[in-house]
Amino acid sequence: MEECRNCGSHHLRDLGFSGEVAPFFLKRALNLEIKTSLAQHPLRLLARWVCALPQRFFTRVYGSSAYIEMQICLDCTFVQSKHAFSDEALGRLYADYRSPSYNEERIRYEPTYAAIATEVGAGEQEIRNRVGGLTAWLAGKIEREDGFSMLDFGGSDGRFLPQIEGRKFVFEISNIEPRDGIVKIVNETDLGRYSYVQIAHVLEHAPEPLRLIQRVSRYVEPGGYLYIEVPQERSDAQLAQLQRTGNGCLLTIHEHINLYSRKAVDGLLRAAGLEPAAIEAVPMDLGWTSGTVLRVLCRTEPSEMQRGRLRADDPGYDKSSSA
Repeated sequence: MEECRNCGSHHLRDLGFSGEVAPFFLKRALNLEIKTSLAQHPLRLLARWVCALPQRFFTRVYGSSAYIEMQICLDCTFVQSKHAFSDEALGRLYADYRSPSYNEERIRYEPTYAAIATEVGAGEQEIRNRVGGLTAWLAGKIEREDGFSMLDFGGSDGRFLPQIEGRKFVFEISNIEPRDGIVKIVNETDLGRYSYVQIAHVLEHAPEPLRLIQRVSRYVEPGGYLYIEVPQERSDAQLAQLQRTGNGCLLTIHEHINLYSRKAVDGLLRAAGLEPAAIEAVPMDLGWTSGTVLRVLCRTEPSEMQRGRLRADDPGYDKSSSA
């Protein structure tokens, strides 16, 4: 039975072939290209020869795109492809993510990407606004103790970790080198447990976000924190219209293959057995683009030892009752 890969619900609305696949994604993930089919009738071939027009002219005039079937969850508003992309397909897409070879090939298929290629995920304004905004937002929400540790899951070189004192790690399978002071882990089997784990701008790329967040949450130590950050690329009103009618603007499949809303994030966390401690939608100017970002912080259940310490620190707690 089909289900929402974000919250597990079986209440889905089919949206038909409404997800336009970007040319670079089509090539990298599916090894396909779009081309204009040329008529084989002798008179039409003669006309084309007389005009001496290249095939790319017809593509620009008439346009051509590949589309996939999409779905929206009627319970959490999450938008997904009807058929999940395989890990192998997405692995081909991200094999050299953001490297010169990645940018060069993407620009060849999507020339407009050239204007932002060096800024996406690397521009000073994006780093400053994301890190500064997150650090300020977490102030007063996190209790930091001795031995505090942080993990950025799928976090490139770790540049987007908040400016909080502690040991810093990044889990990243690409060949990107970590920033100074950050330890890189390339095998998931080598991960331990951490006081704070963040998964930022990853879930919109993930074929199975619920399974992923269930896995990542295991790396948060008892009483620790899980931070999630995703873009909201369509408004609540647009998503509500999709739920009601199945009609409305949708996502182009380029790197992001899922659409999130606050309700979708809440549905994801509850399906994973997590309780949001704080959630906020904030406008974000990254320099090369601007939009809305959803920030969510969860805290895991403390251990028995931590609970005992909390009770002992409570001035209203009667210590004799535990004897």
